[in-house]
Amino acid sequence: MTVSSNEMIKIKNFNAFEIKNLIDSFDIKNEKFINDTYKAVLDVNFNKQNTFLYFEKKNIFPSIPYNKNIIILPILINTQTSNVNLFNQNPFYKNWTIFKKEYHLINYILPSEDLDIVKILNEKINELEDYNFTNIIKKYDTNEYIICLIYKDKSNYKIFSKIKINEDLIIDSKTFSDKDINDQKKLESLITILKEIYEDKWKEINKINRSVKLPLNISISSKNFKKNKDFNKFLSSTEQISNYYIKDFNNEKMNYKILFNGSPNQFLSIAEQKNILISTENQIWEVK
Repeated sequence: MTVSSNEMIKIKNFNAFEIKNLIDSFDIKNEKFINDTYKAVLDVNFNKQNTFLYFEKKNIFPSIPYNKNIIILPILINTQTSNVNLFNQNPFYKNWTIFKKEYHLINYILPSEDLDIVKILNEKINELEDYNFTNIIKKYDTNEYIICLIYKDKSNYKIFSKIKINEDLIIDSKTFSDKDINDQKKLESLITILKEIYEDKWKEINKINRSVKLPLNISISSKNFKKNKDFNKFLSSTEQISNYYIKDFNNEKMNYKILFNGSPNQFLSIAEQKNILISTENQIWEVK
């Protein structure tokens, strides 16, 4: 969930003692014996800082495991018949949400069947890679999307993807041969590969670079217990915060020293997402 597919090879082979040192605690659940075989489920809590250090030693920049809801249009284009399929005649559309792995962070939202969309796509079939899909996507009250153009030529496929997440527009193009999508296993393989590409793009956006160390001084009222509790919960649960402590306090204010792995705007954006509003008018920022 935190490491991109191209970096997984760096931790494919590991020493069990290395992993043991990363564990804070664990719980054993659902213990049972079946045919003289012991089985159990373990919930493991890893130490965040030790785990990040382990990744750094392997020259890996991990990502924040944020889940993401995003609309996807898997558009199948038959280059021989010059025909576009988005819905019922499209096996990618019908099977896209079936092949989901436990570690996937992206939750895909498929559009409901709409003949107007199909009409537009067929009219623009020769310019889909340059087409502005905003007018189609805005129907779903979002400005984030994945447009997956799947060009089919017999058993060969060219996949052209336009990925709009946050303010980033990412273009990706891949070709695959010998992928008969009438074969369920080959269809599953191709969809899984595409999902891995999109997962990696999402992880790239959320990478944590611990070499960037931004010191922040933030004060908060000492008199509001709930606000203090929420702020501490935010600090302890935010992966980009590598360290924090109370620098000093009195009966009016508590002053925090925070070390953040990122830019000031990133910190403020993450805080706002957690309903933590911060005033930056003074040199020492203040939780509103």
